[in-house]
Amino acid sequence: MKFFLLTTATILASLTIVLKQLKVLENLSILLKVLTTLTLFLAVLSDSVFLNHNNKVELLVAFGLLSGALGDFFLEFDRFFTPGMGAFLLGHIFYVLGFYKMWGIPSFGIIVTLLVSGFGYFLFLKRFLSKEKLAVFLYVLAICTMVAFSSVRIVAFSGAILFFLSDLFLSYDKYVRRIPNRDLLVLSLYFAGQLFISLSVVL
Repeated sequence: MKFFLLTTATILASLTIVLKQLKVLENLSILLKVLTTLTLFLAVLSDSVFLNHNNKVELLVAFGLLSGALGDFFLEFDRFFTPGMGAFLLGHIFYVLGFYKMWGIPSFGIIVTLLVSGFGYFLFLKRFLSKEKLAVFLYVLAICTMVAFSSVRIVAFSGAILFFLSDLFLSYDKYVRRIPNRDLLVLSLYFAGQLFISLSVVL
């Protein structure tokens, strides 16, 4: 079941990227985008419920994916950008808890390096922000913490880094300067990141 769902999610992700890049069938592309993350959620959930592998860990990661699906929908509309960021922030909290339960606390050096890097990027973005400063700061803190806690396992760490890069390019495009072929770049990194994070707990 999980391999069927993971394959389905990969196909849905590819279709979403193609539609976004061609800028056609906007409503369908939004639906497929949300369905991609929901399918990954179902893959992790089914592995937890039916196979009972690290049940609590997989449930936490599954809820992280579910929060991501909600964020996927919100981020399609400019007026819901902040709620979308909040949904992904919640997802990162679920990921951190799941990774902590599975692998414990990462090295102090990794935590400091990632938090300092994230704070540096926030300082760069800060001059382009208005009232979103606190929300963006909290989000950067959350995703950097998530990347740190994923660092114990290469598959999860790869996914977290891809997710982080996706958000970095998305925020740069939104607040600093438009990026050519943004959807191709951001969505490819994002879907690959979510897929690797899912694989890190079901394999």
